[in-house]
Amino acid sequence: MRVTDLPAELLDECALLYVDTFAAPPWNESWRPEDARQRLVDFRRTPRAHGAAVLDDDDRLQGFAIGHLERNQAADHFCLQEMCVRPASQRAGYGSALLGALEERLPGVSHWYLLTARDSPAAAFYARHGFRPAGRMSVFVRTPPASASPPT
Repeated sequence: MRVTDLPAELLDECALLYVDTFAAPPWNESWRPEDARQRLVDFRRTPRAHGAAVLDDDDRLQGFAIGHLERNQAADHFCLQEMCVRPASQRAGYGSALLGALEERLPGVSHWYLLTARDSPAAAFYARHGFRPAGRMSVFVRTPPASASPPT
């Protein structure tokens, strides 16, 4: 197993991995590769973005993680925007290796945060790595009313 920075050359492969990973339960999402790639490109272009890729012993991509630093008062927080490991390779240490590599690259970060589904295997994974539900914070979403016209 080898963890590297997340190079632009891997984004196409990461997008395909993203599509496969999030098509599987519990997510059951239907991403197109071009949309997944655009999402990852956008994250990579975010100021102070950091990403890592994990490869197996045959140099095949097994997972990646990407996020960015955000200043909060006098400290940096890290927003882990996406992380995924090939479904067939989960529970083999790849996700732990990704988090460990990012932690090494981001010394002094006071808080890490992310969004994931409650009561999911992903939530259990993050809990094993010291994440917990935020005490005071909630996620709010807003969608346009059904009668609203799309912006022009």
